[in-house]
Amino acid sequence: MRVYPGDPEVVIEPALHLDRDGVDVARLHLGSHTGTHLDAPSHTVAGGRTTGGIGLDELVGDALVVHLDGLVAGQRYGLPELERALGGTLPERVPPIVILDTGWAERFDTDEALDHPALDPAAAAELVRRGLHVLAVDTLSPDPSSGESAAAAFPVHEVVLGDDRLIVENLCGLGGLPERVRVGFFPLRVDLDGAPVRAVAFD
Repeated sequence: MRVYPGDPEVVIEPALHLDRDGVDVARLHLGSHTGTHLDAPSHTVAGGRTTGGIGLDELVGDALVVHLDGLVAGQRYGLPELERALGGTLPERVPPIVILDTGWAERFDTDEALDHPALDPAAAAELVRRGLHVLAVDTLSPDPSSGESAAAAFPVHEVVLGDDRLIVENLCGLGGLPERVRVGFFPLRVDLDGAPVRAVAFD
């Protein structure tokens, strides 16, 4: 499975065997930010909340889905692209969860995954001002994952997690979602800097 550069690789192997041990058990080795996952504030903020301090009520709710067509590799997108995708206007108050569909999920298992579009931190700050509590993206990060800017800082993380809000990364299957939908992100019950989640949209 593709992981963010430098994160632990995913290893899944047999630990116990049904014919030998009476049960099948697999051994998992993976980082806390593997696959579709939640970033807690402590991921980039010293002293920030860990996943153990995040309630499920923060991760289930109404979402605004922004389908961003035509983005290119490495592009920095911001309010103009968000407004264009929404027909010209970003609501003054957004739902607690904002999902950004760049179309990059289909590149997850390719080298192109690293050169994904990235959100402008000023746009992230404006979304927070308008009520965002969870920023969810279909890329490895809302910040760049390759190039010099990736190594330098995580400005969108600083804006969102720095305000004690949350980020979900590596979403997939967003193409058919309506602009408004109710969603839930269900993380493993661990007390860490992040955790894999099961992401669902409700009819």
